[in-house]
Amino acid sequence: MMCTALYDAANGFLQRHFVEAALSEEFLALRAEEVLELMGCDELNVKAEEQVFEAALAWVHHDRDRRKTLLPELLAKIRLPLCQPRFLSDRVQQDELIRCCHRCRDLVDEAKDFHLVLERRPHLPSFKTRPRCCTSVSGLIYAVGGLNSSGDSLNLVEVFDPVGNFWERCQPMRTARSRVGVAVVNGLLYAIGGYDGQSRLSTVEVYNPETDGWTQVSSMNSQRRSVSHVDPNRTRFVLVSSGSGRPTCCRCWSGPTGWF
Repeated sequence: MMCTALYDAANGFLQRHFVEAALSEEFLALRAEEVLELMGCDELNVKAEEQVFEAALAWVHHDRDRRKTLLPELLAKIRLPLCQPRFLSDRVQQDELIRCCHRCRDLVDEAKDFHLVLERRPHLPSFKTRPRCCTSVSGLIYAVGGLNSSGDSLNLVEVFDPVGNFWERCQPMRTARSRVGVAVVNGLLYAIGGYDGQSRLSTVEVYNPETDGWTQVSSMNSQRRSVSHVDPNRTRFVLVSSGSGRPTCCRCWSGPTGWF
């Protein structure tokens, strides 16, 4: 019983600190079955699936001759469709071991099709498009824009730490926004449209918590407020509601390519 509890505690620590642990000699010395189990875990605390790929590849290359035969099995555990298309093209498929392995190339093609051929998405195993989520790591809660007591739109942003039980100010938005839509994609916080006190907005800006800064991105095609959204995997679809609460139109944000 004690050994099981100790194993579970060690495994939980490794999942919570995966990115740091993957850089250690101890990780590179793990047995194959341990790495395979880790790569398939939902609870890995990572910001992006690219970090899981880099860890797996580093483990293989650490003892390349003995471990290269395990690469297809490892790659099947990695949720490649969640990687950015440019990363798949410029990093994953360019690796020498992956280029020389037919099974690995098939997995990369499957991931690229996820981004290029939308009708094939439902046919993928569900775990491959499910973002990892470390439930033992507390998140942060952001309050973005809104109205003050005088009814003026605000550009203020605050963040709440549930563990420390405190609020603190973040860098304010470039534009004051009330009735603003907010979404989180790839660790970035998007403020979508809203109302600045005079008119509805089409502009969108994105907040990076690591730099505490806002950046303007592509504007929507129309001015909108009271935006609701849904974020399947790594693509945000925006559903816009009319004053009566009924949906009026739908737009999709796809990162570098903007809105469509």
